[in-house]
Amino acid sequence: MWKLITSERISRWRDFRNSLNNMSAEQALNATMDFWQSCPFAPFYLDASSPAEWPNPWELISENYYCDLAKCLGIVYTVILSKHGEDLNPEIRIYVNTKTRLTYHLAVFGQGKYVINFADGEIVNIESITKEFQLKYQYQKTELKTE
Repeated sequence: MWKLITSERISRWRDFRNSLNNMSAEQALNATMDFWQSCPFAPFYLDASSPAEWPNPWELISENYYCDLAKCLGIVYTVILSKHGEDLNPEIRIYVNTKTRLTYHLAVFGQGKYVINFADGEIVNIESITKEFQLKYQYQKTELKTE
């Protein structure tokens, strides 16, 4: 999907989002996680402190550059634009590990019941985020450009 021309990428992404509507919330989150596992990686594309400058969903797919934050944003946009967007209360949380100084860009759903982008190929609970992690930024669905 990621190597297709822009219009085809957007079309395939729309078809994928529509397919989520026939799934349970948990199935939809697993499918979304799997979908975004294969996106191409580009370091330092988005600035975590500047959500006003982040692309809207269609710009994100059109530009086709995915740093860890952009991947997280794509995961959240995918769920927001499915029927599960209201029920799962999507948000982005950015944590810094106080010991390693590594940054984690997390897609959080259901008040932390489901967290994507913490461990590859695994959905975890917010309780998996240890005391060594400090919340740096938190963005609710209403703060993201979904229109």
